[in-house]
Amino acid sequence: MRLRGSLAAPLVLAAMVLSGSASAQPPWAKDLSLIDRGIDRAVAAGRIDGAEAADDRAAAARAAAVLPRLPSSRYKNLAAVVHQVAGFWKGYDSSRGRTLFQMLAFNTRWFASHWDQKAGTDVVDYSDGTWYRAFPGIGFQFHPLENFGKLNNFVAQKNTARADQLAQALLDRSVVRFGGLAWEYYFRFEGGRPPWMSGMAQAVAAQALSRAGTLLGDPALTSASQRVYRTVPSLTRPAQTGPWIRLYAFNNATVLNAQLQTIVSLQDYATQTGDQTAVNLAARLQAAAAGLLPRFDTGYWSLYALGGGEAPLGYHKYVVRLLTILVRRTQDPTLATYAQHFGDDLREPPVVKEGPGPGAIYPSPQDGYRDYARYAIWVSKRSTVRLQIARAGKPVVVSRGWHSIVWSPGRIGPGSYTPNLRAVDVVGNASDTELASVDVRRDTQAPKVSASLAKRRLYWRGTDDASPWLDLRVVIRRPGAVRTLPLGRETFRGSARLVAPRGGWTASLFAADSSGNTTQVALGSLR
Repeated sequence: MRLRGSLAAPLVLAAMVLSGSASAQPPWAKDLSLIDRGIDRAVAAGRIDGAEAADDRAAAARAAAVLPRLPSSRYKNLAAVVHQVAGFWKGYDSSRGRTLFQMLAFNTRWFASHWDQKAGTDVVDYSDGTWYRAFPGIGFQFHPLENFGKLNNFVAQKNTARADQLAQALLDRSVVRFGGLAWEYYFRFEGGRPPWMSGMAQAVAAQALSRAGTLLGDPALTSASQRVYRTVPSLTRPAQTGPWIRLYAFNNATVLNAQLQTIVSLQDYATQTGDQTAVNLAARLQAAAAGLLPRFDTGYWSLYALGGGEAPLGYHKYVVRLLTILVRRTQDPTLATYAQHFGDDLREPPVVKEGPGPGAIYPSPQDGYRDYARYAIWVSKRSTVRLQIARAGKPVVVSRGWHSIVWSPGRIGPGSYTPNLRAVDVVGNASDTELASVDVRRDTQAPKVSASLAKRRLYWRGTDDASPWLDLRVVIRRPGAVRTLPLGRETFRGSARLVAPRGGWTASLFAADSSGNTTQVALGSLR
């Protein structure tokens, strides 16, 4: 049953908030109007009854009453949930309405007196035992996988009261999809438009409800788990080695932890219900996983999904745990091999390989040319690396593969310096690698320059391996007069027309590099 409350005060206040000109209305006023239209539409279609409509309107009205009083992020989060609920106005029915409006009611109560929480924080609604997960910016969201994970925990703890309460609350929020019971996600995620489903969440739901049915001696829960299982085959897709569960129904990501968890969940469900079709599907999923495991192994860590990056630490440990469970149950040698490999990865320090050395550098003066040493390094897995030469550099987080690490020495004396690269993986395993020495030099050699005059046009060519440019000036002389014709910074090869007073002059080119080392070239007569 929906929760009832006193409707008069919230509804009156909501009416006050929504009165006035359109320009004076808050941005969520349109959302509340859509919600009201959606409730009327659902009643007219017979999808909800009068009591449910009253409860839904009360939840919306309470949000309208609280929103104007909320500061900053609390306002933003609750307004986002109101907008989210309004987005489904054409499809309210008994189960979706319960999910959406009780989620709205929870967010209203929470943000009326609490600040938002960091992403992934789970909070329980003690009124019916449902859990909500924090997503900063869009409030607390109903998250089916989170809830069925909690149900599994209560069953494992033999907490019959909490298990029964949560199981009933979840059944009240189920919808019919693919000929069975399902739970929907109502927020956008990774390109998926709501409502969307998760194959992994459906498998965990079948597992949790079947186990709860056994614990509580409730055949209705066992029967519900069988209806949930009917959706799982439809949420698989063909992969190269066999069927693969869709973690998200809206894409084809080949996610390892989702496949392994689905296998474990279906095995548990089959144990509780004797469903042979689930036994067969779990076996096919396991064979598919075993066939693709080599492609998830980088040699130093696991991939989260094929074609993607390394798994975060929590997911890598999760995969090791799931593989260990499956090895204990099935004695599969391939799974055993990778359980060992991935487990070893948690204890092995990162491997570092070095590319070509940086060569000599000339950090003084800072002219933008050979001021720093660039090291090419390959790291075996995600790590925080720190280059230390004379003093420790800033830590840099890198993923598996080749990267460039730069050392800018600043004010440091000439000499040969040997750097140490310390790499620490996400577990805390560390390695130290001595890299090629770098020579820090001072430029004391003047540039090599040749030059000539053709009438009043100067042509020059020069080289200097420690400077990016030449600073040129031409000095002209005749009895009783000396003039300097500055050309400024120029490239190592070029020409320029000299503008000098009339008459005959004797010219010399002075070419200085960025360190001030200067070469003089006699140019002869200038007329």
